[in-house]
Amino acid sequence: MKKIKLIALFFLILLASCSTDSDESDDDNFDASVVCPAEGTNAYGMPNRGTFVDERDGQEYKYTTIGDQVWMAENLNYDAEGSICQDKDSSKCELYGRLYKYVDDSKDPIYGPVNWDFIDTVCPSGWHLPSLAEWKKLGSFVGGMDTETAALRLKSVNGWENSNWSAGIDICGYSVLPGGYFTYQAESEGNSALFLTSTTEFENMNDFVSFGRMMGYYFSAGRYAIRCIKD
Repeated sequence: MKKIKLIALFFLILLASCSTDSDESDDDNFDASVVCPAEGTNAYGMPNRGTFVDERDGQEYKYTTIGDQVWMAENLNYDAEGSICQDKDSSKCELYGRLYKYVDDSKDPIYGPVNWDFIDTVCPSGWHLPSLAEWKKLGSFVGGMDTETAALRLKSVNGWENSNWSAGIDICGYSVLPGGYFTYQAESEGNSALFLTSTTEFENMNDFVSFGRMMGYYFSAGRYAIRCIKD
């Protein structure tokens, strides 16, 4: 099948779960002590959970190990060109990180060209913008894609009070907050968590990834959060 090129493609998670009282006995054989243990070291020789410093601006970020992946455990807050704070309020950046776009919508409001330099450099040294395959792999570690169980395990315990969805149990220390997105038409702070992927081509329109809910946007006039993954 000929690939469908989605010039302004975004990986989008509406991390939703129905109950904060769910236990681990009703789905798979997930064992957090095996999949994402808080103690011990990972394949990089780092503690499974800890912090690192972005040498570009001195900001410190938490990270967590899930399976054989190491992810930032909070959203990127690097002041890249074109990035903004939710509501253009600097205090929101401290909570949610910044919102980013990698499409030049000044040249075309719908199908502006991809800024590949942004994709290659937005994350700290030693980290990168995750591909679709890497997002899918994360989902496989925590309960499977399109499952509310996965959402429950990745969402923060607090911060979802104003959301249509309940809070998570954050068993892997991924700590997703509902930072939402920003477009010229709408904002969604407090209700969802949406992230960029480096993948810009899909085989078909169903090849999106989600945890709990699925949705895809391919307009360019929007900004979304970033979670970097270790190289």
